[in-house]
Amino acid sequence: MKRTLLLVGAIWLAAAAAFGQANGKLQIHYIDVGQGDAEVLISPHGEVVLFDDGARDHCDKPLAYLAKIGVTKVDVHIASHYHDDHIGCTQEVLTAFPLAGAAYDRGGSYTTTSYTKYVQAVGSHRATATTSTVITLDQEWPDPVTISIVALNGNGVPTTNENDLSVVAVVRYGHFRAELGGDLSGFDTGSYADIETSVAPLVGRIDVYKVHHHSSRYSTNDAWLATTTPRIGIISVGDGNSYGFPTADCLARLHAHGVHTYWTEAGAGVAPDAAFDEVAGSTVVEVAKDAAEYTVTIAGGAVDVYPTWDVSTTPTPTPTETPTPGSFGRVRRHLTAERPPTPTPTPTPTPSPSPAPAAAATR
Repeated sequence: MKRTLLLVGAIWLAAAAAFGQANGKLQIHYIDVGQGDAEVLISPHGEVVLFDDGARDHCDKPLAYLAKIGVTKVDVHIASHYHDDHIGCTQEVLTAFPLAGAAYDRGGSYTTTSYTKYVQAVGSHRATATTSTVITLDQEWPDPVTISIVALNGNGVPTTNENDLSVVAVVRYGHFRAELGGDLSGFDTGSYADIETSVAPLVGRIDVYKVHHHSSRYSTNDAWLATTTPRIGIISVGDGNSYGFPTADCLARLHAHGVHTYWTEAGAGVAPDAAFDEVAGSTVVEVAKDAAEYTVTIAGGAVDVYPTWDVSTTPTPTPTETPTPGSFGRVRRHLTAERPPTPTPTPTPTPSPSPAPAAAATR
């Protein structure tokens, strides 16, 4: 009996650590960091890329998660933009997990304490991204992962809003595509500019979309969704946030385009629609080389499976399995081969007047 228990314990520990080790698959972890952003990509052969690193004063969350999955260093760091809910933990994270390679950002400067600490933390590793920047991981292997910077600094659209200046990255591995674009905007308002419409053709069709700006009402326009056609969207959002995220306007557009969403927390906006949305905690997307499908694993162990778009043959849909409420490790299949018809575009939201915030706090 004792030997059996030890064996079971060893298997459980191995399973718990598996996502944090090179396992021959691409892993993208969308980390629950509260109201902020941090994603870690682990290549099939173990290279680590960190997209943003969490919110200032809440660095315990990314630090604990990275340690839990077995990360020991960061090979590449990519800062989407300079707000402190995206680069607020650079110093803490890179002290615990040293940076081995480049730290890409949009260049320029910003006048906040978090920005100053970011510059100090990355030091001589800092590199300004361009639209020619392509990061190749596992390049000595026949199955490399590429990360292409396709836009930054407004993509030629005049704007000074820090969100609109976000670096836009596209991850490619075999048939799989994912996009991470920080807090990009999709509507022209008194503060924001529509950057998404011009960037969408540069991104192309994707499987996984890290929903811009935590699902702000001014992100994720219809042109973006019609061009990129994501199957799923990951919303990085924090409980009790002061912005009302996730917003009804953004979710309505995502739902109209048939996008299933996973939220890192429940947030402080609208309630999830059970037909489309799930409060999932930290969420892991995993895909094998040239696979026709990828998995989405959420906190608690439930796994969803989706087909990739870029496949030579259409996968045969598998009937959806009805999960048992509260079950652990259930598998739910989402293999619909066709998209719903493109919906009629939803009206542009009318900006709500509000007092102008301080420059460093602008979201």
